[in-house]
Amino acid sequence: IRCGACMNHCPVYTRIGGHAYGTTYPGPIGEIISPHMMGLAATHVLPTASTLCGACGEVCPVRIPIPELLVRLRGEAQHEARPGHPPMVGQGAARSRLVDAIWSGWMALYTRPKLYRAFGWLATRLRVLTPPMQGGWTVSRTPMKPAAKTLHELMAARKRGR
Repeated sequence: IRCGACMNHCPVYTRIGGHAYGTTYPGPIGEIISPHMMGLAATHVLPTASTLCGACGEVCPVRIPIPELLVRLRGEAQHEARPGHPPMVGQGAARSRLVDAIWSGWMALYTRPKLYRAFGWLATRLRVLTPPMQGGWTVSRTPMKPAAKTLHELMAARKRGR
C-alpha cells in the first residue's frame, strides 16, 4: 500500500505535500487508511483533501478504488451509520449546525440569480476588508488580492464591446 503511485499523480498532494495531512500516511491512500485507524472524529477533513479526479485510482497497481472510497468516507463523516452497517469511530463528526446553516445559505444564494449578483456586487465593493480577515493564511503566503470587477461585470463589458 505504500507504493506512492497515487501520491505522484494526486493534484492536491503535489501542491500541499505530505506534511499537511498530519498523519503517518499521506496522500490519497492516507486519506483512506488514517480515518480507519484513527477514527473519523480526528480525521474527518482528510477525505475532503481530494479533487476526485480519479488519477489515483487509475495508477493504483492493486486497483484500489480510491475515489469511490473517498466519496464513501465523506458521506460517513457527515451522516450516521446506515442500518445494517457497523459505524466507524467518530462517524458523523464532521456535521454541525453551523455547517448545515452555511450550506443552506449557499443554496439560497446560488439558486437565485438576482441575489447572487447582488451578493457578488457587494462582495466586490467590500474587498478592501479581506486582507485583515485572512488571518493565519498570510503567515506563509502572499495575501489574496480580489478582482476589481466581478465576472458578470467583465462579461457584460466584453459583450458591450462587440
